[in-house]
Amino acid sequence: MTLLFLREVGRNPWGLGLLLLPALLALGFQGRGEGVGLVGLYSGLLLLLPPLALALAVPLLASREEWAFLLGLPLPPGKAFAEGVLGVFLGLGLPLLPGLLLGAGLLGLSPGSTLWLLLSGVGLLAFWVGVAAFLSALLLEERRALGLGFGLFGLGNVLYGPLVVALAVRLQDHPLEGLLSLALLLNPQEIHRVALLSGVKAPVLTGPLGYLVAERLGAVAPLWGLAYLLAFGLLLTLLAALVFARRDR
Repeated sequence: MTLLFLREVGRNPWGLGLLLLPALLALGFQGRGEGVGLVGLYSGLLLLLPPLALALAVPLLASREEWAFLLGLPLPPGKAFAEGVLGVFLGLGLPLLPGLLLGAGLLGLSPGSTLWLLLSGVGLLAFWVGVAAFLSALLLEERRALGLGFGLFGLGNVLYGPLVVALAVRLQDHPLEGLLSLALLLNPQEIHRVALLSGVKAPVLTGPLGYLVAERLGAVAPLWGLAYLLAFGLLLTLLAALVFARRDR
């Protein structure tokens, strides 16, 4: 099942966008220093990688008709779905990794920073493939899953910062700090961005959201931020397999 979905992703010519995207983003950060280039490229991926990953993953994972055919094979439904998700992740990762290496080369990153860029890109991809898997298993309808996925992308990557800052301002006179901490923990990609920025000591501002992360959660090491991002993606994938195994198909 993994190889089947990997081949399906590889046949989609839009997958080449994952190869070109990091290089195009890197052109905008050339000559600005290693730390700025690394964090800037990751921040650019935060805005452009998720919609591309959703658009490529959801049509494969949310097709009720295709799953009705594939589940004729002697595989437990949950295991089959998890293997399909792995195939999609590998299929998207194959063009993304050389794209990230190309972007690192254009930025002139050191081997250590190049490794952090690769790990951050893989973590971000794993998170959004997990989101795509969970929505696909929950809805098993391509348009609804895509619509909800793009809605979550807008909420998590565009509106999240202003909403959390507004929440912090509203709660400053109320003993509801746990709610604010939960709101921060619900976006692991932003936690990793702030941790990465702090870890490479890039000479750029973290912004009010970065200040809130440091104030409420303490100093987050880049490795812990990355581990949290990957764990969140894995958890979403496992939940997706469980939902898929229990639902009517």
